[in-house]
Amino acid sequence: MRLISAALAVALTPVFVALPTVSFASTDAPHPVRPSVVSTPISGIDAPAAARETAPGHRGLALSGHSRAGTRVTSVLTGEQARKRFTVAGISWAGTTDLTADDVTVEVRLKEDQGWTGWEALPVPDDGPQPGTPEAVGARLGTTPIVSEGATGIQVRVDTPDGRTLPDLKVTTIDPGTSSADDNLTPAQPAGSASAAAIQPTIITRAQWGADESLRGSKTLSSTVKAIVIHHTAGTNDYTPETAAAQVRGIYAYDTQGLGWADIAYNFLVDKWGRVYEGRAGSITEPVRGAHAMGFNTDTMGISAIGNYETATAPSVMVDSIAKVAGWKLSQYGVSPTATTRLTSQGGTGARYAAGVTVTLPTINAHQNTSYTLCPGKYLYPQMDTIRTKAANYAQYSNTAGAVPVATSQLYATYGSLTLKTGSTGTAVRDLQTELNRRGYPVGTADGDFGPMTASGVSAFQKAAQLAVTGTVASNDWKALSGLAYTKLAPPAPTVVTPIAGFNADGRGDVLGRTGAGDLYYYPAGTSTIGTPVRISSGWGSFRQVVSPGDWNGDRFSDVIATTSAGAVYLYKGNGKGGLLAGRTLLSTTWASYADVLTPGDFTGDKKPDLLARKANGELWLVAGNGKGGFTGTWRKLGYGWQTYTQVVTPGDVTGDGKPDLLGRTPAGGLYLHAGTGSTTGPAYKGQSRISYGWKGYNTVFSTGDLTGDGRADLIARTAANANTVFPGTGKGTFTTGKALKAPWGSTTMIVGVR
Repeated sequence: MRLISAALAVALTPVFVALPTVSFASTDAPHPVRPSVVSTPISGIDAPAAARETAPGHRGLALSGHSRAGTRVTSVLTGEQARKRFTVAGISWAGTTDLTADDVTVEVRLKEDQGWTGWEALPVPDDGPQPGTPEAVGARLGTTPIVSEGATGIQVRVDTPDGRTLPDLKVTTIDPGTSSADDNLTPAQPAGSASAAAIQPTIITRAQWGADESLRGSKTLSSTVKAIVIHHTAGTNDYTPETAAAQVRGIYAYDTQGLGWADIAYNFLVDKWGRVYEGRAGSITEPVRGAHAMGFNTDTMGISAIGNYETATAPSVMVDSIAKVAGWKLSQYGVSPTATTRLTSQGGTGARYAAGVTVTLPTINAHQNTSYTLCPGKYLYPQMDTIRTKAANYAQYSNTAGAVPVATSQLYATYGSLTLKTGSTGTAVRDLQTELNRRGYPVGTADGDFGPMTASGVSAFQKAAQLAVTGTVASNDWKALSGLAYTKLAPPAPTVVTPIAGFNADGRGDVLGRTGAGDLYYYPAGTSTIGTPVRISSGWGSFRQVVSPGDWNGDRFSDVIATTSAGAVYLYKGNGKGGLLAGRTLLSTTWASYADVLTPGDFTGDKKPDLLARKANGELWLVAGNGKGGFTGTWRKLGYGWQTYTQVVTPGDVTGDGKPDLLGRTPAGGLYLHAGTGSTTGPAYKGQSRISYGWKGYNTVFSTGDLTGDGRADLIARTAANANTVFPGTGKGTFTTGKALKAPWGSTTMIVGVR
């Protein structure tokens, strides 16, 4: 169909769609998140599954080892069970069996977005409610939960001594739900009070991480706290800051709904970024008894590192935060973090000591000190002495009963002759931390321990103040902190990383296409031509949308972002050669409401590509990229009314002013221009104007930027019969008459431009 220019069709009165209206987003408040929990009984041997397991190349159903109770053989092998999408799963059974954790082997396979995984063994831990307590009535035994980025199927294998049956065996799958507040978990610094106890570290409360309080039972208190037990959750280490809270919700749901416990096992949890989460309800203010160390739950509290530290090193910020929580809690009860205490075992499955045996233990001990377990893992266990020392420093220097902090103006006079660095402790460090926090360089609680967070805060201050960035505080730094004249460095010349256009980094935009079978292809572009397709990989059919935002991670090469209907967002890094690097990064799990992800290029003017996300209700949101493979955290609602377009196209700058523009195509075939303003605070786009009509016959319209080689952004349109046309841009917000384009993709291929 020939396109009619709006400038020539003077007799036609344009009927404009509702003009998108600018509004601004507000921070989403934390709220309880109701998980979806599905528990089903499993038993017996599934014949088709058994046939697969006994086929050549598989290990079969023969012996899998020995235990004290006999030879372990497979007692349960399920088929590949389809499930509603979940991220947490576990296997549990009634506590009426005499089999211990050492007797049972449980393995699972999951169907994730890229297909079925291999078999993975789930540890059977020795934690749980104390025998003889009300919480133990009806409590179940089970595995540590497995955490996935998202799965829709599960298969289970259970090996027991001589194939003995586990009573009431069940598989539980959990979708912990999502909350927009997960992206911005920033706990407030607790108010201090004059006390000999240490200052409470910053803690993400149950309300903040979205605990559904209707799931838990009543709490039970110990009379005091004599010791802290260190654990790890033994789950995935691949979580992100945005998915950590969902992981805590998943563990909480499994402990309460899958295992029948009164609450989550641990009193506190700590993630890879050193963020502390309130575990069992009331643990911040009371000596709440947990279900974390069988035989030794009474008069102890459990702190668990989120992740598996049998396979990975615990980050230093995590170790620091574990120490802070331990030092704070013990100081409340007058207990030294470096001392020992005597605890009497109450027995139970997996406990190292029989009921009634009194044991001398460190006041900060590891789970493996009292149970037959590897917890907290071979990489975290060697940190126990470090945790005790740091906890002692925190307990000593973070309390407010000591010397009054030195005023800002007196820092140089008081400490100017001191050099502080990583490992330094004392009131000088405490006062440094207090000043850095006051200036907006957060280092956590002022605990008098110069650790990684303090070094990071010092470096950030030094960079902002044009000081030598050393992470160490010396005389000139004390002057700057005191507000006195100091010696500045000459500002460095800005470093500009210029992305290279095109998926093969040849400076020209290209095309990506996804076939109905789920294969992803790259189509190299030349001057007004599309070259021979190159197959990148398979398995892309499960994604709702696949787009290229440009260089998302700052390595100059164009990348790929893929989204699922469940809200997962993945980054696949380009290699600059028309392909992708191995692996992927989960960026978020909360995008289910965004039906259309757009790639405008650099919307905010910071030389880093951004995304636009359109909801089905017509809201259009800006999601700013940080140029490092993630988001800045800035979400801004640009307006509403965009549901009136069947397609929104991001060609880049079509008006010649250097600002990215948008094009909207209506069901009637009208093409409208929304010229970008470049404003990050005011209206994002000027009023709409119709460019032309006659676009109804195309099933998709997209842009690779300049295809014709004249330096102006063009459009490519395809019909259902796979007739393709290129419309050269004028650089003035319009396009000239289309020209036939020979393209190698099929009519069903979903195609997008790479600028």
